[in-house]
Amino acid sequence: MRLKKLVLQGYKTFASKTEFVFDEGITAIVGPNGSGKSNIADAVRWVLGEQSYSTLRGKRTIDMIFSGSQSRPRAGMAQAILTLDNSDGWLPIDYSEVEIGRRAHRSGENEYILNGQKVRLKDITDLLATSGLAERTYTIIGQGLVDQALSLRAEERRALFEEAAGINHYKSRRAETLRRLQETQRNLQRVHDILAEIRPRLSSLKRQATRAQNYEQISVDLQNLLRIWYGYRWEQAKREIRRARETAASSEKTWQTSRQKMRVQQENADDLRRQIHRLQQQVSDTQNKRDELRDQLETARRQVAIMQERRESVQRRLQELELELPPLSQQQEAAAAELAAATAELTTAQTSLKEAREQLEQFNANFQTQQATINKWQTELQSSVQTQRSTQNRLAQLQGQLNQLREQLQEQSANQPSQDDAETVQLQAEVEKLTAVLTTAQQKADDLRQKRSDMQKQRQEHIQELKNLRRDWRDQELALSHQQKELARLEAQTEMLDQMRRKETAVPDNIKVLGNLASILTIPAQHQQAIEAALQTRLGTLLLPDEAALWQLLAQRDPDAALAVAVADHLQPDALPEIKEKGAIGWADSVVTFDKQFAPLVQLLLGRVLLVDGAKTAVSLAKNLPTGCVAAAPDGTVAHVGGLIELVGQSAQNSPLAREEAWREAQQKLAEKKEEVARVETAVSEQQALIQSKQEAVDELNNEEQQLGQQINEAGQQTGQAQRDLDRQKQQQAFIERQQTAQAEATARLQTRIDTLAVQAEKDEVELVRLETAVSHAQAQLDSLPVAEAQQQREVLRQNIGAEQTIVDGRRAVVDSRRATLNQVEQQLNRLKERQAGLQKQQEELAQNKHEQNRLQLQDQMSELDAQLTPMKARLAELQVELEKVEEATAVSQKEAHDHETIYTQSKIAYSQQQSAIEGLQERIKTDLGIVALHYDEDQTGPTPLPIGGVQALPQVTELPDDIEETIHNYRGQMQRMGAINPDAPEEYQETQDRHDFLNEQLDDLNETEERLRKVIEELDDLTSRAFAETVDKVNAVFGETFTQLFGGGAGRLVLTDPDDLTISGVDIIARLPNRREQGLGLLSGGERSLTAAALIFSLLKVSPTPFCIMDEVDAALDEANINRFREELRELALGTQFIVITHNRGTVQAAQTIYGISMGSDSASQAISIKPEEYIRQPELL
Repeated sequence: MRLKKLVLQGYKTFASKTEFVFDEGITAIVGPNGSGKSNIADAVRWVLGEQSYSTLRGKRTIDMIFSGSQSRPRAGMAQAILTLDNSDGWLPIDYSEVEIGRRAHRSGENEYILNGQKVRLKDITDLLATSGLAERTYTIIGQGLVDQALSLRAEERRALFEEAAGINHYKSRRAETLRRLQETQRNLQRVHDILAEIRPRLSSLKRQATRAQNYEQISVDLQNLLRIWYGYRWEQAKREIRRARETAASSEKTWQTSRQKMRVQQENADDLRRQIHRLQQQVSDTQNKRDELRDQLETARRQVAIMQERRESVQRRLQELELELPPLSQQQEAAAAELAAATAELTTAQTSLKEAREQLEQFNANFQTQQATINKWQTELQSSVQTQRSTQNRLAQLQGQLNQLREQLQEQSANQPSQDDAETVQLQAEVEKLTAVLTTAQQKADDLRQKRSDMQKQRQEHIQELKNLRRDWRDQELALSHQQKELARLEAQTEMLDQMRRKETAVPDNIKVLGNLASILTIPAQHQQAIEAALQTRLGTLLLPDEAALWQLLAQRDPDAALAVAVADHLQPDALPEIKEKGAIGWADSVVTFDKQFAPLVQLLLGRVLLVDGAKTAVSLAKNLPTGCVAAAPDGTVAHVGGLIELVGQSAQNSPLAREEAWREAQQKLAEKKEEVARVETAVSEQQALIQSKQEAVDELNNEEQQLGQQINEAGQQTGQAQRDLDRQKQQQAFIERQQTAQAEATARLQTRIDTLAVQAEKDEVELVRLETAVSHAQAQLDSLPVAEAQQQREVLRQNIGAEQTIVDGRRAVVDSRRATLNQVEQQLNRLKERQAGLQKQQEELAQNKHEQNRLQLQDQMSELDAQLTPMKARLAELQVELEKVEEATAVSQKEAHDHETIYTQSKIAYSQQQSAIEGLQERIKTDLGIVALHYDEDQTGPTPLPIGGVQALPQVTELPDDIEETIHNYRGQMQRMGAINPDAPEEYQETQDRHDFLNEQLDDLNETEERLRKVIEELDDLTSRAFAETVDKVNAVFGETFTQLFGGGAGRLVLTDPDDLTISGVDIIARLPNRREQGLGLLSGGERSLTAAALIFSLLKVSPTPFCIMDEVDAALDEANINRFREELRELALGTQFIVITHNRGTVQAAQTIYGISMGSDSASQAISIKPEEYIRQPELL
């Protein structure tokens, strides 16, 4: 079988329909990260039925569907179809080509398809399980599995080898067999429980059947008497209900008349109340209007008073304004005059300022010719002075730096040599001391590691011993479990026999019984049948101590139980002569063994039974035996004196002797089994104590090893600290040496800097002398020119201009102040005039006085309403007096109607009580007699039974017999004393007996099934262990070769962690890389781990090849040297297995016959292209 093609549509990033065709050999899938390569491996897992979304790199079904992008909508469903070539019949299906598909919808629903038909997931799983594809974890190999193969514990890694061995179906069969075994054991326990429940019921059901028959006879007699009694009570009840019905009809008629009279009077009273209500409403409305007018009148009066007060206030305000206006007018005139004077002064000052500026301009024009020469020498003088000052400053700085540098040079020369020598000696001593500490710490750590290694070996020996002890303990536990189950079975059997013995005697617990005849006898086997036939039920005779126990037993015994008892004080057996006739064996009491205290009872019952050798002898000898004696033969023939012969058949299972023997045997087996269980429990406890002791020893070694580990860590920390201290001291020593070198270099640089600064200082002193000469010459030239007089005259002109400008500014400020004062006065005057006009207008409006007219109108309206209210109130008083009279008459009528209603209600209650009584009587009749036909009067109605056969009519009885009620009471008392009766007891007894027999048969079948299932489990364990061991050996041989080939040397092997118990043993990997010692897998690098895991997986594939294998970036951690060996192994495996390799490695791609390139488009959907390198090699012109 091989993988032919894979078609994806809407699955993860493959939005469009994409088809991948896989040829034999190796197919490589390449592409950048995030392009969707690994989604192809996920799709194959998904189609093969994977249900873990974490394995598929998702969280839910919707994550399997293309989610869309900005330029492409999301997909509604995801579909993947896998086509397999089944021409070799690998899959158990009659198709040479098999298509397996899976669809997922956004609703979360999944569909599974097999050759175009919808199927269940179980169908896909069952189909793949038979071929092994559903179980193999290395059919699709990702980077996780590569690392997991090494990270797993040895016991977990066992699963890989179990798959390679093909024993998973054996494990499934074992699990199923174990489940069936557990179910069988539960069924066994259930059957035992049911049998223990059923057995006590058999005798009880028999007694219940007898009681049911007696109960039925009493019930029939009681029914006949009850029919007569209920017939009389029914006729009496009909008469009483007729009288109650007539009384109720008469009372109702009287009540209706009085109620009609009361209604007329109530209607009159209601009419008067309506008139009064309407009149009261009119009075209320008129009164409300009057109240509203009164409120409006008060409001009008207040408004008139307010208007009067407002007129007086406006008049006063107008008078005040007339007094304020003249002063403001005077202020306005004075401010206007002051503004005019200030404006004239400002004009004069501006004229003077203009003249001063013209004089300065005239002077500047005359002085311009001399100014050029003056500016030239002034510029030269300033330049020389600035250069002189900068040179002086630079010279001072150079001299300061020289002094500082010389001081530093002196300090370094004086202090450094002695200090450096002392620190160097101290550091050297510290280095030697730390070197000694480091050597001691390393030696201590080595000693502790050696001690831990010895302790680990000792712990491994203890662990191996502990495993052996636990294996022995499990065997003992299994044996104990079997013994305990057998003990439980024997206890249940003994308990059942005890219950049967107790139920046979049916003696209350408070009655003392000395013994049972069957339980005290030991009868030889050859005489057992004869003695049982002779005594029969008397074998169960009970021996009581005295007569008081007898009367107590008779008072408390079950009336349905059959008992034979004997009182020890009353027993007086007769001694009979020995019979020496031919064929006579002897009296039965002489052949049995028993306790001496029961001798009277044995002699009484067995001393009259003659045992003979055959039936003919029994019949012959019985003729001459004393009265009350019998002759019993071994075949069960019993001959009585007088000629009666009994032929008693064999009943070994149900006879008292057989049951007693079975009980004794069960008690003996139970005691033996308890001793055996106790011995096994003691052995298990001792084994547990050994395991506990050994476990404590292992735990103690673990604790000591942990302590050693802590000590090793501490020693390692001390070693590391000593190493760090030594390194720090060496670094300090090196730092001092570097510092000395640096200081020497700094001293040389300092001396060079001093020399350079000294030369520069000499140059600056020469330059300073030259600059002093230049400054003196420029100052002499300036002194020869008339510069001072011109400058003084120009300064005077400028001062004049400044003074005139100050005068102009002051007078302008005065003008602005006078103008602001005038504007303020004019604004205040305008506001007063506007207020005066408003007050005059308000005074005119108030003079009209409209509120006074409104007050007079409201007073007139109130007078009219008062005239209307007087006649209304008088009529209202008349109506209220008339209503009182009508209400008094209505109260009298209501009382009469209430009294008549009470009488009518009482008669109705009496009639209802009679109806309830007759209905209760009907229910009692139905309860006691069932369905009967009742006689009704013409005006009565009631249920009539359907015309079904067996329904009888209740007799019409006018007089009861004298003793009928006492007889009924006695019958009911008898039935009550009989208690609950089970009418179905005979049928239940037969059904229970049948079920008891059936369950015994089932019990035998279940025991056989349990034994058979245990053998199957043992066979499966042996088969899986052998197959697992063989597979580990084969893989180990191949793994060593593959490991050497992939690493170019070294060695690798597989080791069983528990070779003595192959059912739980894990598999460890031991690796030794080229030119190295053996080391743990955790110390390998990423590439070495990948190569080791690849060696293991390749070995599994060689031993148990799979039809196809998908590898997802397994070679990611391999370098170019290792990838070449990896590629050669892959090519070798590809001869028998089809490989699809998802990779980034060029070396792996070189081994592929087909290459698929995956890329991600702008719409976030994956795209695929394919090439076959062989075609390009055959047709180079295409390149």
